[in-house]
Amino acid sequence: MKSNKWMKDMTLKEKIEYIWDYYKIHIIVGIIVVAIVASFVNSILTNKNYVFDFSMIGTSINFDKEMNFQNTITKELLGTDKGKNQALVEFYMLTKGSDGKFQLDPTSVQKLMVKISAEEVDVIALDKDNFYALGNQGAFLNLDTVKNLDLSGLDTEKLPASKDVKAGTYGIYLDKDNKYLDGIGYDYHDKIIAVLSNSKNKDLSVKFLNWLLDIK
Repeated sequence: MKSNKWMKDMTLKEKIEYIWDYYKIHIIVGIIVVAIVASFVNSILTNKNYVFDFSMIGTSINFDKEMNFQNTITKELLGTDKGKNQALVEFYMLTKGSDGKFQLDPTSVQKLMVKISAEEVDVIALDKDNFYALGNQGAFLNLDTVKNLDLSGLDTEKLPASKDVKAGTYGIYLDKDNKYLDGIGYDYHDKIIAVLSNSKNKDLSVKFLNWLLDIK
């Protein structure tokens, strides 16, 4: 097969842009498939059963301390006699786009949407823009309906009534100092925390919020 001369004349940057423009859907789908398979294989090899997922969207985190945080959450939610059950902590990096605004890259968006659709995310901490984007689609649980969660004294975020949403409280601002999030270097002060409406583990989600936010 003859090589295309016009492609030979391209710079490396131009080649990357060409491949991305024409094959980005295939690349994204391939990455998602690999990620899902890798996660499945990892759960088998490590013999873990993830029963709670806390996902964070932000610009910084100390990955070296993320596993310790995950183990701490597991102990707090499940106790020491947890068997194969485990909590999972995941971080999605915001990067600055050409417009100067921070945003998730397409691969991270696809991965997060797949996990949310598969009911694998329980609680999420995210920026206000993404909170509204997901919240207005009915992605979050109305916290006003949750028992054993005292919202008094907390800075909360409400959503107005719409086709998919009943007016109410759907998020809590992470605007107070938090030793656990400080410990992992997460940039949380401008973030909102919310429970996914399709979470399979709402009791654990409420227990997690009470622990993380020190709600008595």
